[in-house]
Amino acid sequence: MLCAYTALIDSKPLQKEFERFYIDNRCLGMGKAYELLGDISMSEDALSEAFLRLAKCFQKVHSLPYHKLQAYFVIIVRNVSVDLLRKQSRTEEVSFSEEHFAAEQTDELPDSDSGVLARCIGMLGDTDREILYLRFELELDYDEISRALGISVDAARHRVHHARQRLKALFEEGRGNEG
Repeated sequence: MLCAYTALIDSKPLQKEFERFYIDNRCLGMGKAYELLGDISMSEDALSEAFLRLAKCFQKVHSLPYHKLQAYFVIIVRNVSVDLLRKQSRTEEVSFSEEHFAAEQTDELPDSDSGVLARCIGMLGDTDREILYLRFELELDYDEISRALGISVDAARHRVHHARQRLKALFEEGRGNEG
């Protein structure tokens, strides 16, 4: 299966780097998938899909620090696993239109001292923290986020928008409690 992933990568040095990452992290990915799915076969499917998605965008993300690349990979595994659970229970994913986001012009996090912002981010749910991490820490665009998470571009915009709104509300609440 590794050959199929590396075939998606053009550069030989990047192929070698992906191979090392694959060998070092396949147990980690399998463990995370199994935590969510509780089934070996489904976990293997999730891991395979996660490595496929990583291979498709590896040229963009390979230069991240190793721990951030691992975190990115774990997020992919988690989301692929959730997608498999959704398919299993036949839940449909909602698509959102561009007009929904027309009111939101800026794509920045609130300015503040890092302590207040860090506490607010810590209060967010896992999904909100992950989407903000992908958008603002890894600086992925909506198209890259949608490919990594296996969602539509509109859904990626929607998730970032709502995570930012929740963070802004927590931040404003936290600033009010400071003074």
